[in-house]
Formats: sequence, structure tokens, C-alpha cells
Amino acid sequence: MKIEVIEMNGKKGLVLGGGGARGSYEVGVCMALKELGYTFDVVTGVSIGALIGAIVVQDGVDRLVPWISNMRQSSLSNNLFVYPNQYNAKSFIRRDFNEFLEQFMKGGPDVSGLQNEYLKIFDYDAFQNAPVDFACLSFNLNQNKLVAFEKKDMGPEDFVPKLFSSTAYFPAYQLIRIGEDYYADGGYEQTLPVDQCVKMGAEDLVVVDLAEPGEKVAKISTPHIRIRPLMKLHSVLDFEAKDMVPEMREGYFETLKYLDQAPGYLYTFFEEDWKLMQRVEKACLKLLLREGRIGMLTQFNDAMEMVYDYFLHFQPQPLKNKYSDDYIVGRLLEVLGILCNIPMERQYHFKDFLRLILAHFNHFYEDPNKVEYPWRFEAMERKGVQDYVVFFHSALLYFHGSLPPAFDCMKEKFAPCFYVAQAWRVMETTQILLEL
Repeated sequence: MKIEVIEMNGKKGLVLGGGGARGSYEVGVCMALKELGYTFDVVTGVSIGALIGAIVVQDGVDRLVPWISNMRQSSLSNNLFVYPNQYNAKSFIRRDFNEFLEQFMKGGPDVSGLQNEYLKIFDYDAFQNAPVDFACLSFNLNQNKLVAFEKKDMGPEDFVPKLFSSTAYFPAYQLIRIGEDYYADGGYEQTLPVDQCVKMGAEDLVVVDLAEPGEKVAKISTPHIRIRPLMKLHSVLDFEAKDMVPEMREGYFETLKYLDQAPGYLYTFFEEDWKLMQRVEKACLKLLLREGRIGMLTQFNDAMEMVYDYFLHFQPQPLKNKYSDDYIVGRLLEVLGILCNIPMERQYHFKDFLRLILAHFNHFYEDPNKVEYPWRFEAMERKGVQDYVVFFHSALLYFHGSLPPAFDCMKEKFAPCFYVAQAWRVMETTQILLEL
């Protein structure tokens, strides 16, 4: 793969936001950054971002991959949300804050499994001797304020509680006591430690933000590259490798797209496919113009919002890179991939991706009643959507691309399915071009 590192001037900083199990996405991002030759002078993190950042400081990103790949919720913690004394709290109201917390939390969550597994990949000497500054954010409950623990303040006797205090996502995980005070996850106050990174001298930032698509985020005045998940991720408490590994891969491939190393939007393709993808774009646009579908093109962004709402039930995070302005019809073709359940967490050659779509169309006629009960209704809903697409696709073929007015009501009611059927037909028209 061709390496084109974006020029970063001044002291470079990496900011890793909080998000529990979604930190697997950050691991993928860090893998891609390392492969692309990015290095940093300062790393700051909150919650899971703190644990990942401390390993990045040691240049140990490769150790994070098996750590994520072997995760099981049952081996990391137990007694989640179990606080046996919570209903007896009234008897403690006249005592001090710490005594209340100690009594309330007896028998609560035990996260020693997480600590033990993490410490197997953590090298304290490498951490301290690395030429990279580090800080994690925690929230001091006794003093009701955000606190930064910097690497220089983490000794061999207290680095574990200071580091893990940033991950104390109460009530799912135990609060951490350091000295006379109790600490909680720094994400309660600030999920993105940008200010701390700048305070430590960073002038150019790579910010990994785990905020959900559509969620409002704070503006960052410091020069930066912000990387956010394009799609919704699993629960912050879902520490199962089967869900975390795909998200780690998504983080890797989406970073390539954010940094202009790969074309595509929700799916990721190879850079050498871009010329072919542009030929397909031009052929598809030419066909739509010839058939008088100019309205579909002038209102394309509005149409895509409708399509995403219908098929995904949310709007993916926008992506801006050197390819995006010239990648129009391809986004609609990608929806066919979604409809065919083609995984997003891998990189495809564009021809292979379209071949997969055409192969999946042969399964649209499977009977959902033959699916096992737990998935039957989901299969029926998906089959209904597929049938609408097949219906419009057949009509477009029958009427040579121009449906009579009798279809107007159905086109309006099921517009997303109509647009996807158009993409299917356009793709078939370009098969000769692609030699599929």
C-alpha cells in the first residue's frame, strides 16, 4: 500500500476518547496510524482510551490485537450492577462520604480480571522510559473535579490505581480509591481529553472520537484530524471478542479512508481501484441522464438520507476525503451491499464487491419461514424489503427504465427501495464495462 502521511507540524498529539468496549475501534485506528508511519510526542486518554494510550506510549499496539481478540466479558468482571447494600443506604446517611461509598459498594463489581489481563501486556519500564508524554483523566468524587494523572506522577506502586481510575465507569465498574479520595471514570466530565493534550504542548492532533453518528460534539480549535466511527458500534459494556474484533477492523479501515489511503464510504476499497470506480460513476451518471433521471442526481444527498434512514435507521457519520466529492453513485451501490449483508469490516476490490452483490441477489427468494425461530421475524422484515426492491427492479426492466404514472404512489411510499432498485439496474448495465 502506498504510504502518504499527512504532514503534521510542531509537537504531535494523539487523543483517545472514552467509550468502554468501543475502544476496540481505537485499537484499529492505532494499528493503521502505526502502519502509516505516524508517531506522537503526547498521548492522552480517558477510560478505555487511557488503557489503550498507555500501551501506544510503549509502541505496543501489536499487543493490543490479541488482547481484544481474546476478550470475554465473564473473564474480565463479575457482579455487574450488583450492589447488595444499595437498599440499606439510609442507615449510612449520617456518616461520611467515604464510609457511605465503602458500605454501598460491598459485594459490587469485581474488575480484577480486566486488570490482570491488561497487566500481562503492560510493561511499566517501557512505559516510563518511552520518549512520549502521557496523561489520563479521572474524576475525583470527594473534591468534585476532573484530575489528570501524568506519566511522570505514576510510580511502580500506584500506576495501576491511577490508570484504572480513569476506567471506573460507575456503577458498572468499581470506583477506585487513591489515598483518601475516590475516583470515577474521567468520562463523567470529559470524554475527549483534547485540552489536556494541548496543555502538555501538542500543536497538531489526531483525535479519535467514539461519539455516535449524529451526536453533537465539541469544536476543537487546535489543528487536528478527527476520526469517528461511520457506523453505530456495539454497547459500551459489550466486552465480547466476537463483537469487538469486527469493530477493531472497522477502525483500521475507516482510518485509511479518513487519511486518503482508500476510496469508499461505508465500504473500503483499494486505491488501485479508483480509476475503475470513476469509470463506473461516469457510466452510471450517463445512463441516468439519458433516461431523464436528472432529478435523482440534483436531489441525491436528500435521497441518500432517506435511503440510510430506511435501511439503517440512522444517518452514518459524514466522511470527507480526497475521494468523497467524486464518489456519488457508488454510495448507492454500497446500499446494495448492506441489503445483501456483505460485511463492512474488510477491504474489497471493487469488481469483487459487485460480484458479491450479484451473487447475493440469487438468495433473495429464500423462504424466511425456514429460518430458525429467534431470527424469523427479522428475516421476514428483511425479505419484505428485498421483495420491494425486486418488484421495482422487475418493473424498471419491463418498462425500460421509465415507470408509468400508476407506479407514482408506490414510488413515493417506498422511495428508498426504488432508488436501490435503480442502482441494481444501473449496476447490471455496467456489467459489460466491468467484465463481471
